[in-house]
Amino acid sequence: MIVDHLPILPVVLPLLAAPFCIILKNRILCWGLVSIVSLSCLLISLFIITSLVPGNPLIYSIGGWESPVGISYYIDHLNGALLFFVCIFTFFLIQFFSFSLDWDISKKNHYFFYTAILLCFSGLVGVILTADAFNAFVFIEISSLATYILVALGRDKLSLLASYRYLIIGTIGATFFVLGIGVLYILTGTLNFQDMSSRLAENNQVEAQYAAFTLVMVGLFIKASVFPLHAWLPNSYAHAPALATTFFSAIGTKVFLYLIIRLAFDVFNFELIIENTFINNTFFVLAILGIFFGSLAALLEKNIKKLFAYSSISQVGLILIGVSLGTVDGLVAGITHFINHGITKGFIFVIICYLTFKIGRSTINDFSGIAKVYPISCAGIVLGCLSLIGVPGTPGFITKFSLISSMISAQNYILAFTVLLLSILSVLYSWRLVEVLYFGTLKQNVTDCEKWSNLNKKYLALLIIFCIFMFVLAFDTSFTIDFARIAAEQLVN
Repeated sequence: MIVDHLPILPVVLPLLAAPFCIILKNRILCWGLVSIVSLSCLLISLFIITSLVPGNPLIYSIGGWESPVGISYYIDHLNGALLFFVCIFTFFLIQFFSFSLDWDISKKNHYFFYTAILLCFSGLVGVILTADAFNAFVFIEISSLATYILVALGRDKLSLLASYRYLIIGTIGATFFVLGIGVLYILTGTLNFQDMSSRLAENNQVEAQYAAFTLVMVGLFIKASVFPLHAWLPNSYAHAPALATTFFSAIGTKVFLYLIIRLAFDVFNFELIIENTFINNTFFVLAILGIFFGSLAALLEKNIKKLFAYSSISQVGLILIGVSLGTVDGLVAGITHFINHGITKGFIFVIICYLTFKIGRSTINDFSGIAKVYPISCAGIVLGCLSLIGVPGTPGFITKFSLISSMISAQNYILAFTVLLLSILSVLYSWRLVEVLYFGTLKQNVTDCEKWSNLNKKYLALLIIFCIFMFVLAFDTSFTIDFARIAAEQLVN
């Protein structure tokens, strides 16, 4: 029955559809194909998460071969929720923001973009669902190669340079990751996550386990843009096509943060890891420095896209702190935050990219006073910034409150105070932006007044959808907190 094959379909469908975009070479047909595939994956993910039972994950083995010979796909509450988020975000983005390709990419190359986005989507979903270490590496490379292409497709002359820089850094990250997997294979003789976990628990070569953990984490830290391995992120966000930038900001780094969580708790003995004072302190130091550096760089940045890219580095630091606590409450906060932050940052980048097209430039000074001309869009930016700060009534408040509570529960009061203190920086760069938007002097060449009647209908629909998502996530935690708690308890216990 086809139901038995559901865990593999979100990976296979976009992978099989990608070559057809090359064959069709028609942007409308390609858009339709991508829409059908993303909708199919969304419906499959919805069916999966509604069918999940705590403690009873869905497992699919290719060809019916069991591990360690076969390649397995594994869905529980952790990656099931992330799968649904990735699918629903991709679907709505393709439906309502694909018009942005008209100002970013020549129409004759649209099919190439859709091919790359399908490959990237398939790779990221594969990373989420796979329970095999080498298979994870393959999907990482599929998504990365597609990402390099997507960044290079930007009209900006610096797009190619940004893509090349990401290619170099990404290759280094992939090398570290595959070396770590190699060490794990030598130690365990298997590539299956569950088999690795059971065999590592019986392995007494602690130093070798630390070495494997370090190599794997360095590779994934690069992909997740954890400070100080974030150098590729700002330029990639700034120079990629608008649709790609929004896709990366909401989904890209979150998937690799998920893989960090999965490997740390499901493969490695995380209790053994956090008992190592050096490793544990290193995680916390990198997280704190990431929050500080990301917020400070955002405060000083002159390009508005790079500003929010640096803000993402800061938010990644918050997620890393939650994970590093090694407690159920810490994990709940970390898992919830990368979902809520994905929605918020996607919302912000849709608006920023739209305004950048309208204005023609992306420096903060060029956005001076545009709230008088684009009040709806600027109100959306303010709403997103309030969520990043963690103001009550926004998704960001839920996650920051959970994070601070988890640190207090762990009796790590100094860390909690430090995070609260550093949060002031997010207030400062957000206020700086609000001050420019609302109180700055309007440039003479900004004249296209934003009204309900002449606002792009697809753009307006996407803003409304994002606002609904943010409202629901702020006041109904049944999907985020509850799912995250089940996932965290399974990982820790």
